[in-house]
Amino acid sequence: MNILSRSTIIRRRRALVHIVLRDMAETGDTTVPPWWEADIEQEFGGLSGFLAELSRQWWTAYAAHLDALIELGCDEPAQAWADVAEQMPQLRAVLDSYLDESALAEAERRHCDVLRWTTRRESRTAA
Repeated sequence: MNILSRSTIIRRRRALVHIVLRDMAETGDTTVPPWWEADIEQEFGGLSGFLAELSRQWWTAYAAHLDALIELGCDEPAQAWADVAEQMPQLRAVLDSYLDESALAEAERRHCDVLRWTTRRESRTAA
């Protein structure tokens, strides 16, 4: 039995996301073309899993950039959003195209909660 390591799975998923987004940028698509559905189904279990991965990548990049801005004395969430959207335009366009998908709702809620705590500058008690 061949069991893949977590890091192997992560690398494979990131590679697929990169290829799909690059293809979509070249074709101008902001929704996943049908020819990627089988690969996405196999790797992510469907569109919901793929969108969750895109959301994770977006929010990771956004949080890192916002943290850097805060360290520099600028706690502007809108500026961080604009900067990351400029750096990752295709990823943002795809997420915006699927904005009403339930797969993104929970991730969006969690990340907005984190953002509120981050920009409050209050101590957060450990749970």
